[in-house]
Amino acid sequence: MELSLRGVYDAVEKRLTPVVEDVVHSDEFRTANSVVGGVQRTIVRGVHDAAASVLHAVNLPAGTDVKKLRRQIGELDYEVRRLRMELEARDAELRDRQ
Repeated sequence: MELSLRGVYDAVEKRLTPVVEDVVHSDEFRTANSVVGGVQRTIVRGVHDAAASVLHAVNLPAGTDVKKLRRQIGELDYEVRRLRMELEARDAELRDRQ
């Protein structure tokens, strides 16, 4: 048998795939994954809240503030573009009447 990297990979994959699939599809894995996900979300939320509090304490915008401002700027940009198109259409209509 030829000992190549591809051959080793294929042999390992052939043996490990059924084991890994059994683990991943087990109820225990789903439960553990759910618990770890919940813990991770709780920690991340806590870190974000603490960082926002620190930033607000020194009068700096937090990530949520920046996100809100970006959304508002996007809405304003959309509105300005819409109004510009409306004005251009009115100008064209007035030119056509003359």
